[in-house]
Amino acid sequence: MRRILKMLSILILTALLIGTGVSAEWMPPDGGIRVVLTDENGKMLRGFSGDYEIQVQIDVATPSGIKTLGHYRIKRSGFWKFDTTRSVLKVEDIRKFLSSISEEKRYGIRVSVWVIDRENGQLYRGIGSDFLSAEDLRGATKRVSVELLEKEPLPKPARERWYYYEWRPADDSWEAEEYVKVPILIIDNRNGKGELQGSVSLEASYKTEFSATIAYGIDLEKKFRSGDPVNVLSSSVDIYGKRWVPVEGNYYFGDIVDVPKGRMGYIYIWAKPYYRHEKEYLCEGAKCSETGRERIDVGIYDVKASKGVHGYIIDGGASIGSPGFDWTFFKFTKEGILHPLEENKGITLKYLLKGTSGDCGVKFGIGIPVGAIAVAFGAPAPVAGLTASLQYENAGSISIDGTIKENGPTITINATKSSQKYKFKTGWFSSCSAEIPMGFYIKSG
Repeated sequence: MRRILKMLSILILTALLIGTGVSAEWMPPDGGIRVVLTDENGKMLRGFSGDYEIQVQIDVATPSGIKTLGHYRIKRSGFWKFDTTRSVLKVEDIRKFLSSISEEKRYGIRVSVWVIDRENGQLYRGIGSDFLSAEDLRGATKRVSVELLEKEPLPKPARERWYYYEWRPADDSWEAEEYVKVPILIIDNRNGKGELQGSVSLEASYKTEFSATIAYGIDLEKKFRSGDPVNVLSSSVDIYGKRWVPVEGNYYFGDIVDVPKGRMGYIYIWAKPYYRHEKEYLCEGAKCSETGRERIDVGIYDVKASKGVHGYIIDGGASIGSPGFDWTFFKFTKEGILHPLEENKGITLKYLLKGTSGDCGVKFGIGIPVGAIAVAFGAPAPVAGLTASLQYENAGSISIDGTIKENGPTITINATKSSQKYKFKTGWFSSCSAEIPMGFYIKSG
């Protein structure tokens, strides 16, 4: 009888703990948002061992740059084998970074995670993301799926005492303070035989996403100083394409450029790109030291646009001449798809994108040469090989369109792709690597 009562007490206590976790998860946030961390199956992030903790850093994209909202620690809770850890975070004071968001635009939050498994001596690094909308600023619960990217033995200090991890921007990090010209279509007609015309069209049938690319490596600052930029990048980092989305909205845009033979030209939008070089630190109180782990995050954190009837109209245009990149950007391009253009005939960008988007089954969209722009502002040369992505949220195929047309004799055009492999998530526990559109850069001849 005593044993039965003991078991009933355990069951009642477990139910109360689980109930407390559920109520905490769905309780309306007060003065911010509530973030619920889940695994890739949508279940609460927990269950690593009998002795672990989860450390979290949350950053948010804002119209004035990427801002850190805070650092958080989740200790394992429960008793015996029952793990009742509530991976729930209360994030406050968001309005001071996002004082107002229009209904058609959302900004991304990036969640960096370290799981410190002291029982098994393992360290896991992961990342997740979500969006903040105007409605969310009035209070919301966001369920963020965390993908664990790396696993390594837990360093000794973190195993023995309480240390915490964080990502800090390095001195060479850069964010455009003003809107700059960001090319989304580059036409190189220096070897052409006649005028080459290009057009780009975006329409707000879906949410338009400006997705960021993140590259992880060790001691990048040292490695990036010397050697061939292409070889240095390929041997130093793992590149994860479309890892989070700093900004999205209902955007419209369209323009045309006519590029004479022997010249270059491009279509651009006005936007604020960023290059965020971050170093990982291991801290005990105010005493912190670098772990050697580094990452590079490139993307667009805001777009210049005016309010239209059905969404936003992006400000941009077309220009004759080089986009202002140095030779480094062009070294990262390689042959993607060759296509013959007969006299006065054209081909759609959608067709060319299919030939340069890799074979992962994940559509990258138009590559935005954010890394090349950052290099022009002082970033190290290998960064020129990193591009962000412009695509649609709900597109099963590339929905961005436009045309390349030859107004002259028959020529062959080359829609180039990257010389680097980008990793993409293809399932809960699977990923694959593919080369992606570089620019979108098209050469004649």
